[in-house]
Amino acid sequence: MSTRGAAWSAFANERLAARGHRAGGARAAVIDALGEGGGCCTAGDLAERMRAGGRRVATASVYRALATLQEAGLVRAADLAGAERRFELVHPDGDHHHHLVCRTCGRMVPFGDDALEAAIHAAGDRLGASVDAHEVTLHGRCARCR
Repeated sequence: MSTRGAAWSAFANERLAARGHRAGGARAAVIDALGEGGGCCTAGDLAERMRAGGRRVATASVYRALATLQEAGLVRAADLAGAERRFELVHPDGDHHHHLVCRTCGRMVPFGDDALEAAIHAAGDRLGASVDAHEVTLHGRCARCR
């Protein structure tokens, strides 16, 4: 697991404990799998990855764990037209990324762009607003399909 993934997993476990949730079970396995994979996956993908790693887990348990994590503000759901709901990690430092959704293969490619972030905040300034959250989704063809 990457250092960033391990930090998110520790943060998630601490936040859930503070909210009165017990550690262990399927939810702990989901947290570990999300930390290892970096998020940006469907519940089905996550369950399959966990099974491939030797963990016996029901897809319904994965959905329940994801709902708890979403309620606690630890993951967010990305609902994109024509695509299955994906879940992404919410990092304690506010770091985030955006997506390109491939119209050919359906792949969702995460990306970050400092210039885009600056432009979004500059637009907020021009509007006299304070931007505290935003999502950018580009639609086109990914590098593989192009």
